[in-house]
Amino acid sequence: MNPKLFDADCDLRLKYAGVYVLGNPYCVDGLYDYEIPCEMGNGAVVPGSFVTVPFGIRNQTRVALVAEVRETSQYKELKMIRTRCPDSISLDAEMLGLCEFLRNRIFCTTEEAVRAMVPASSILRLREIYAPAPNTASPASDDIRASDLSVYEFIRARGEVPMTVLREKFAVQVEGSLRRLVSLGYLSKRVEQEREKAEKTELHWSLACSRRMAEELSEGRACEEMPALRSQKHRDVLKVLLGEDAPMGNAALCLAANVSGAQLKALRDKGLIEAEEVRIDRNPYAEIPYVGRTERRLNAEQSAALETIAGLAFSGEPKAALLHGVTGSGKTSVMVALIDRLIDAGRGVILLLPEIALTPQSVAIFCSRYGNRVAVIHSALTAGERYDAYCRIRSGGADIVIGTRSAVFAPVRNLGAIIIDEEQEHTYKSDQDPKYHARDIARYRCNYHKALMLLASATPALESYKKAMDGVYTYVPLRERYGGARLPSVEVVDMRAELRAGNTGEISRRLLDGLAETVGKREQAILFLNRRGYNASISCRSCGQPLTCPKCSVAMTYHKTRSHWLNDPRMVCHWCGTELPLPRACPSCGSEHLAPVGFGTERIEEELKLRIPDARILRMDADTTGTKRSYEEMLGKFRRHEADILLGTQMVTKGHDFPAVTLVGVLLADSSLYVNDYRANERTFAMLTQVIGRAGRADKPGRAVIQTNAPDNDVISLACEQDYGTFYEREIRLRRALCFPPICDIALISFSGSAENMVGIAGVRLLEELKKLRAEPAFASAELLVFGPVEAPVYRVDNRYRQRIVIKCRLTRQVLSLLQSLLLRVSGGFSKQKLYFSIDLNPSSL
Repeated sequence: MNPKLFDADCDLRLKYAGVYVLGNPYCVDGLYDYEIPCEMGNGAVVPGSFVTVPFGIRNQTRVALVAEVRETSQYKELKMIRTRCPDSISLDAEMLGLCEFLRNRIFCTTEEAVRAMVPASSILRLREIYAPAPNTASPASDDIRASDLSVYEFIRARGEVPMTVLREKFAVQVEGSLRRLVSLGYLSKRVEQEREKAEKTELHWSLACSRRMAEELSEGRACEEMPALRSQKHRDVLKVLLGEDAPMGNAALCLAANVSGAQLKALRDKGLIEAEEVRIDRNPYAEIPYVGRTERRLNAEQSAALETIAGLAFSGEPKAALLHGVTGSGKTSVMVALIDRLIDAGRGVILLLPEIALTPQSVAIFCSRYGNRVAVIHSALTAGERYDAYCRIRSGGADIVIGTRSAVFAPVRNLGAIIIDEEQEHTYKSDQDPKYHARDIARYRCNYHKALMLLASATPALESYKKAMDGVYTYVPLRERYGGARLPSVEVVDMRAELRAGNTGEISRRLLDGLAETVGKREQAILFLNRRGYNASISCRSCGQPLTCPKCSVAMTYHKTRSHWLNDPRMVCHWCGTELPLPRACPSCGSEHLAPVGFGTERIEEELKLRIPDARILRMDADTTGTKRSYEEMLGKFRRHEADILLGTQMVTKGHDFPAVTLVGVLLADSSLYVNDYRANERTFAMLTQVIGRAGRADKPGRAVIQTNAPDNDVISLACEQDYGTFYEREIRLRRALCFPPICDIALISFSGSAENMVGIAGVRLLEELKKLRAEPAFASAELLVFGPVEAPVYRVDNRYRQRIVIKCRLTRQVLSLLQSLLLRVSGGFSKQKLYFSIDLNPSSL
C-alpha cells in the first residue's frame, strides 16, 4: 500500500473498488480490484461511477466502471485508481444492475452493455499523446530500427502527436515502434481524458454598460467614459441590443445588425457588451404545435380494457399484459388514456415502436398532446439530438419517451409502464452485440420499478400469446373496429390462372382495374411488395448460373434506377452493399444470353406508369428513403393527397392511418412462406393481416387484393379472414410437434472468419468443448438437442465464412451457465485466430 496516499490521517473506510475495465474481450471481462486514493475522499468513488485505471503489464490507462466498493480485498498489492470521470456519465443502481443482467443473460461485454444504455457522445475516451522525451538526445540511425527512427523524426518535427494521427500515418505497425521508443527513453507518453463536445451552445449577447452610455454611443456621440464610436456597425449593434429586453442569440444579433462575429468581439473587448454561453436543446420535434389533451372518446370495449390495464399499472406490483386488438380497434386510444393516468400520478412512460412504425404521424400524436414532456429516440437522430434527448430524460425534463428498440434503456424517473406496440416485430431483437430483446429489458425494468409491461398488437408473437393463454400475462382483447368501421373485404387472385388467361404482367387484371377505379374516384391505394430493385436477379440462359456477389454467396439484385436522382443501372448485393455494372457476358461461361428473373418495386413502378398513366405514384423503399427527411416527406405528400398510389416494402404496412386509402394490394403474398425459417408462417400471417388493415379505416369501405401462386394456403386464407385464434392453434401444434419456440428455447452459436479451413476447425473444436462440458457433473442433467456445426444459410458474407451450431433447450440457470462456460473457454483462442464467435439466445431468425 502506498504510504503517501494512505496515512494515519486518512479517514477512508471503503478503500477498495471492484471495477469492470471497458474494452476487454468477454474472456477477461471480469471484476478487478483497485485501491481508492485517499485524496478522492469518502463517497467520490461509488458503484456506477466511471474511473480511469492502469491495466495490464504495460499499465495502460483505461476507462472502468465501478461495480462495488468495500473495506477489504483478497489481494495484498493493488494498483491505484488514477482519476474519477465526471458524474454526467455515471449509472444509477438500476442501470448498473441492468448492465450485470446483460452480461450474464446475453453474454455481452461490459462495454457493449454500457454503450447500449448511454449515448456514444457521452462516453469518456482516452487520448494518447506522444512527444520527444525532455533532455534526451536524438537517437542515431545505428541505435534503433529504421522504422522506429522515421516515427521518432515525425514526432520530433511536430512536438506532440496524438495516437490517432500516428495510426493514420504509419498504420497499426506504429504501436510496436512507440513501445520501443518509450522503453528506450526517446519518447514520453501521456494520456488525457477526452469526451466529444456533446452539448451545443450559442453565445447570447447583452449590454455590459449602462443604457445611457449605450444610447449616447449608438447615436455617434461621445460620453464621459468613452469617445464616440467610429464604426457604424458597432453603433448598429448597440441600437439592436437597446431594443431588446433579454439577451440576444449570436446568429440573430448578427443578422439583425448585419455584422459578423469580429465586430461583436471588438465591442466585447471595449467592455460595451458581454456574452453568456447558453446550451441549445436539439429537439427536431420541437416545432410540432402543442395542442394539449384533446378528448378521446372510448367505446365500451376500450373503456373496459383501460380499466383492466390501469388496475395492473397501479397495483404496486410488476405486471404484464397483452392488448390484443384487431387492426383499427383503437389500441392507440387505450394507450394514450393509460399514459394520461400515469403521468397524472407522477409516473413515467416508455412507448416503443418498431422502426417502420415510428412515423411522423405517430410521433405527432404524442408531441402535440404532451408537448415538451416527450422525448423521442431513434436511429435517424444525430448524435447530438440523441444526447440532448438523453439529458432531458435523465434530468426529469421528459417523462414520456417514444422510440425504437434502444429507447427501452431511457433513464426515465419513477417508471410506471413500458408499452411495446406491434410487439411481434423482429426489429425489437438486436442482431448485433449486445443481442438483446427489448421485451426482456422491459421485463427487467418493470420488475425493478414495480411497473406494467404492456404488449400491444393485432398479431401477437406466439410466445406472448401463449403466455397470455397460460395466465402469465393478463389477456386484454379488442375484438371490434372503432366507430363501427368494418374490416376490408378481401379477394385472393390466383396468378397461375392469370398467366393461363394470357396476362404475363406482374399485376393482375383485377388489381389493375381496382387501382384505376380508385384513382378515378380520387381515393388512394397502397401496394405492398417486399422486394426492392428492378429484378430479383440476372441469370445466364446458357449455363443457368445467376450473377453472384464476389464477396458473398448470394445472387445480386438488378437495380435499374438506384435512386430517384441517380439513373445508373447496377447489380447490387443486399448483404454487403457491393455494387457492380451489369456485365455484357456471363462471368461463368462467357455467354451473352443473360435473362432477368423476378421483379421488385422499381419494375412495378414502371409497369404502373405504363398501365395507369394518370396515377401519381410514390415508391417508398430503402433506395428512395436514404436521406434524413425523405421518409417524412413522402408520407406527408401521400397524406396531402399529392399521390394516388403508395408503392413500397414493409415500411408502408405499419403505423399508418390514411383515411382516403380504400384499396390495398399485395404482390407475391406467398414469397415469405418459403423462407428457411420456422417463423415463416407467423411472419407471413402478421404481414398480410397488418397490410390488409391499412384499408377502410375511416367511413369509406375498404378492400384488399392479394396476389399469390398458392391461393389455397391456410396461412393466406386465415390472414384474409383476420382469424388469429385459428392460426395460433394450428401453428402451436406444429411448433410442439417439431419442438420450436415457444415450446423450447434456441441458442444459436455462430462463428465466422476469413479463412474457410479455420472456420471448419473451429466448428469441430466447439462441438468437442461442448461435449466435454456436458460430461461435467454440474451440467450432466442439462437437456440439449444439438444440431451442427453446419453452414449458415448464406455461407459467405463480405468474404467471411459462417458456420453455426443450433441448440434446442430450456434457458435455465444451468444451461445459461453451461453456455457461458463454453464462451469463456473458446472466445480467447478464437480472437487470436481472428474468428468471430457469438451466442444468440432465441434469435429473430435462423
